[in-house]
Amino acid sequence: MSDATRPSMQSVQKSLFIGALIGLVVGLLVGIIGSIIYVRLNPPVYQGGAYPNELTSAYQKHYLAMVIDSYIVNQEQQVAQERLKSFGPAAKIQALAERSAAYVAAGRPAEAQLINDLAIKLKSAEGWSDDAIKSVVDDLTARYQTEPARAQALGTFNAALLGAAAPAPAEAPPPAEQPAAQPPAEQPAAPPPAETGGRSWWLYLLCCLLLVLLIVLVVLLLGARQRRKKPARPVIEWKGEGPPPLKVWNGAYTLGQDMYDEFFTIETEDNVFLGECGMAIFDSISGTSPKQVVAFDVGLFDKTDITTRSQILMTEYAYNNDAMRAKVDTNPQAEPVLAEPGKEFVFESAAMRVEGKIEEMALGDGNKYFEKLKVQLNLFVKEGADLKKGQMDVPDQFL
Repeated sequence: MSDATRPSMQSVQKSLFIGALIGLVVGLLVGIIGSIIYVRLNPPVYQGGAYPNELTSAYQKHYLAMVIDSYIVNQEQQVAQERLKSFGPAAKIQALAERSAAYVAAGRPAEAQLINDLAIKLKSAEGWSDDAIKSVVDDLTARYQTEPARAQALGTFNAALLGAAAPAPAEAPPPAEQPAAQPPAEQPAAPPPAETGGRSWWLYLLCCLLLVLLIVLVVLLLGARQRRKKPARPVIEWKGEGPPPLKVWNGAYTLGQDMYDEFFTIETEDNVFLGECGMAIFDSISGTSPKQVVAFDVGLFDKTDITTRSQILMTEYAYNNDAMRAKVDTNPQAEPVLAEPGKEFVFESAAMRVEGKIEEMALGDGNKYFEKLKVQLNLFVKEGADLKKGQMDVPDQFL
């Protein structure tokens, strides 16, 4: 693409910002829609998390142990029954029997008795069968046959449960002991209707869309406001003859600026890149600190003919030094200039012309090196110059 139609840096930045914003919006929409589709195809078991009996085997054991230990502290049967309702009778009997045997083996019979009492109450409330109790206890007894204390505790647990008579159907328990109606122990509560979850997801999607649209609207309004407030190029007060220069630049060097390099981009009023111009250190006396500069390169790069013109401002010492002059003479696009206060110089490229002037200067050690140098450059575009020529991109350091 020709540099004449190259977008300005502000336009490039704006395009990148808008592109990133659009990518963010699209990413949010794709993520939200994908999440909704996934939830539709894989609905959760219920809103709020997994049921205890859906945990892994190890976590189920931890959960059952915590429920039983909690009962030992608060002795609230209905709370324990509610917490255990998602487990089947066999899982409850095994957990209670193992926990009771563990407390007996640890020398804590009082806790074991409370666990046995809970087992009797749960059997009465939920109608556990004697066969289920005997089957579980027999399996545990075979497992703990090498541990007499646990085996004896299991015998006590089994006797307590099998010796507990279930209440007659006609006799209702006292109101305080009346258990709440329970669903089958092995079945969890039914999940909420799918329609409710669907509505909440669609509402969430709608809120996200509205938020994204609001952000886009605010960004666009701020961008439009910034464009309206974009400062105009400063008006150049030109008192010379002919059209005013495209750019007026002033550069100043003082001793100690060992890395001095001031080059600027040349752009049209429409921010079309044309080249570079400025001043930088060209040569100095080796081994000096601070660097004793004896020559400056005042350069002009014109992208329409891909060339750089240079005026080498030199002290009298450098100007008369054959070795230093040879460095300049090796470049056919460079011309040596003896630096003097008020000295004017002109150089040009295919499309541009630079009129320079040394505004102020000071030399050290008998006119050997620069202590101070101030230069003004007036940069003009030649009349009739074809600025559409050239394929040079804007240098990275100016982006």
